[in-house]
Amino acid sequence: MPSRYWTDSKIRVHAFYCMLGISLLQYVHRQAQVAWAGISMEHLLEELRQIQEFVLLYPPQGDKGPNRVATVLSKQTLPQLALAKTLGLEQLRITPRG
Repeated sequence: MPSRYWTDSKIRVHAFYCMLGISLLQYVHRQAQVAWAGISMEHLLEELRQIQEFVLLYPPQGDKGPNRVATVLSKQTLPQLALAKTLGLEQLRITPRG
């Protein structure tokens, strides 16, 4: 019967993940200051949340052709473009696999 209680090791791992997340977020915020000085953490997260990538799937051309895939980025504002460039987000783009 599995225990429903948190053990000390699970609590330590959870605390580690929380601190790691906070540290990464602070690092990204510091990097973002290059593109947009004075941007708040909340505003940064909202701007990044609005950058989206869509994967469009198309049927094959002909009976034996491969499925076709296209990726499209959402329309970005100038600040979002600057943030994406500064943070290197283009490296995270999905590469289509036909």
